[in-house]
Amino acid sequence: AVPVVDREQRLVGIVTIDDVMDILEQETTEDIYALGGGVQSGGDNYFQTNLITVARKRVVWLFVLLLTNSVTATLINSQEAILKQVVALAAFIPLLTGTGGNVGAQSSTVVIRGLNTDEIRDMGAFQVVSREAMAGAMLGVILGTVATFWAYLLKGDFAVAFSVGMSLVAISILASVAGSALPFLFRSLSLDPALMSAPFITTAVDVLGVLIYFTIAKIVLGL
Repeated sequence: AVPVVDREQRLVGIVTIDDVMDILEQETTEDIYALGGGVQSGGDNYFQTNLITVARKRVVWLFVLLLTNSVTATLINSQEAILKQVVALAAFIPLLTGTGGNVGAQSSTVVIRGLNTDEIRDMGAFQVVSREAMAGAMLGVILGTVATFWAYLLKGDFAVAFSVGMSLVAISILASVAGSALPFLFRSLSLDPALMSAPFITTAVDVLGVLIYFTIAKIVLGL
């Protein structure tokens, strides 16, 4: 058991280990659901919850992501002329957005944990975001180099391969900045960073990532 004392250090009660474990389980459950986009509230038992209620709680964030993907699809459609000239560019869009999303998720996870445990309390937001941006640049160079070689082996076009590699560097930096900055923003707005960050990181990486990719491709390919 854990003792409970007042300001004068006098014993006023105890918290049993069972209560502690129940609270830890509830907090862990809430964190997991938050990472999934708030698909279930912490106090509900999934197997005892009506399916309509389950669907209602999930549909909000899924609708947000649907709108995000619609924006991305519209952006890709606007680049149809480029894709007709260099069809090979389309093959690497999932690679770039997927990798960017993973990089952003890693950054946001580290920052959210740091905020919850006060590990980064003495560090300002700018310092944390700068550190993650540098980490993103390093990851981008490594992943971009690998992606460049793989794209060249796959398509045999160095210009396309170079566009993929450079885009991955830029997208990794973007994802790291978004993943580390958004938790600070949402916390300052009194919103739950764990709940809000994931869909907005997806939005930033998908929309801006595709825009970065086609911009770099235009420059490199001279289109």
